[in-house]
Amino acid sequence: MSKEVIAKASEIIKSKTAAENMGAGVVLTLMDGEGYPSTSCISISKANGIQEILFGIGISSNKGKRAKECTRASVCIFDDDYEGGAYYNITLVGDVEIVTDHELKKEVWYEGLAEHFEQGAADPDYAVLRFTTKRYNLWVDMGEGVEGRIDGAQPKPAPRFEPILIYKNGDCSKAMELYKKAFGAATTSLIRYSESDPEGYLTKNPAAKDWIMNAGMLIGKQSILVCDDATNGAKIGDHIQIVLEFDLEEEVKAAYNAMLDGATNLNPPHNAGYSPCVASLTDVYGIPWQFMVWHE
Repeated sequence: MSKEVIAKASEIIKSKTAAENMGAGVVLTLMDGEGYPSTSCISISKANGIQEILFGIGISSNKGKRAKECTRASVCIFDDDYEGGAYYNITLVGDVEIVTDHELKKEVWYEGLAEHFEQGAADPDYAVLRFTTKRYNLWVDMGEGVEGRIDGAQPKPAPRFEPILIYKNGDCSKAMELYKKAFGAATTSLIRYSESDPEGYLTKNPAAKDWIMNAGMLIGKQSILVCDDATNGAKIGDHIQIVLEFDLEEEVKAAYNAMLDGATNLNPPHNAGYSPCVASLTDVYGIPWQFMVWHE
């Protein structure tokens, strides 16, 4: 099924080249100097399936300037002629580069470009913008969408980074209220020890039943974790930890094992209620770390 859809998408892209269609229904998105996506219509000069698309552009044009500043780009080829049987959306994400090789410039040249470049393919401002696809989303013939990557590699997601702030004497709730007032912070999650206490802290400290076992907050765009220390053992220097959040238990265990050499305060991987796998340690340099599986 995927091969058939890719083949069909390749045919559609070919039909959108300037020689056949003058690029109707083709848009290119580049990042502008302020980091915002800027989208404009463009004619495809030549295409190699969904893998590579070539455009004729001016080096001094906005497209040329943006391509120099940031190579990330997206191409969308579409049509919504439902009654005519042309109803598709082909979205490609990848990288662009400006190519000034004279032979490639001649190969990509088409008559319509003469309106912009008086010296033809030899015009010093004329160049080829080569778009190379990294991943794709194809929807053709009213069928199922097909997604994938050209190189077939699925990138491993990086662990998410968050600090965790740990409080004594049940002060976490008060601290959260302070952060709301001071920073406009929002609570995204909250679990009290009375709701979940898999490690049995309440047997030693029953007064902690209404303390916060784990809570998430958002300050602007930065997320943080906060909690009460039911053992009241937190002290200056270890009441802030660095937290790395992973998708899989195996990743938590691998990170923990990789940091063991010279580490202290070892807390091996275990189920902590708010997460199916949590581990913590203080590394050889005295920095406290916590690793956990966390899904939004």
